[in-house]
Amino acid sequence: MTSEKEETLRRVALVAPGNEALLEAFRKVPREEFVLPEWKNEAWVDQALPLAEGSTISQPSMIAIMLDTLDLRPGLRVLEVGSGSGYVLALLEELGAEAVGVEILPHVANRAKETLQRLGYRADVRIGNAAEMDWAGEKFDRVLFSAALREIPDWSLTLLQEDGFVLAPVGDRYSQELIRAYRDRTERTRQYCRFVPFVSE
Repeated sequence: MTSEKEETLRRVALVAPGNEALLEAFRKVPREEFVLPEWKNEAWVDQALPLAEGSTISQPSMIAIMLDTLDLRPGLRVLEVGSGSGYVLALLEELGAEAVGVEILPHVANRAKETLQRLGYRADVRIGNAAEMDWAGEKFDRVLFSAALREIPDWSLTLLQEDGFVLAPVGDRYSQELIRAYRDRTERTRQYCRFVPFVSE
C-alpha cells in the first residue's frame, strides 16, 4: 500500500469515525483504475482530480463524508447524479447498495461503464440530463448529487421513496453545504465542501 493511500484511508477514518464498512469499501475499490492514465500516480492523494470538460473525480475524504451522511444500509437503491468516473458507484456497490448513475458527458459515462464492468461491478450508468429523463415507475431511497447546486431541484424529490432523501452540495461556486432534503422538509448537515458546478446541458 502506498503512503498516499495509507494517509487517505486515515483521513477517511477520521471524517467517518466508526464506519468500518465505509473504510473497507475504500480499501477495496481501486481508485487508480478510475482516474485518467496521466493521474494514476496521484490517484490516492486526498484531492480532486480532473476528468474532462471541468468535471472531476472528487476528493476521497469528501466522498467519505457524503457517503457517511447518506446513512446507507445494504439493499438501498441509490441514484448518483453526476456520476463521472464511476468511482462513487463502485463504493456504493461495495456498501451493499443498488447503484444507478447518471452522467451528462457521454465519453465520461462510457469510460465509467467500461471501468466498472472490467472490475466486476454491476452499477447501472445512464447517459443524459437527469432532469429530462423518463423516471416513470422508478423510486430511490437516496439521491446523491456529486456536483454543486444552487438549490435542490423539485424533480429529484419526486424520485424518492417515502422515507428517502436527497443529499447535495448547495451554495455558490466557491463554497457549499451538504443539504439533506426529504419530501416534506430540509435539513442542514453543517458539512461544508466545494464541488464543481452541476452541468445541466
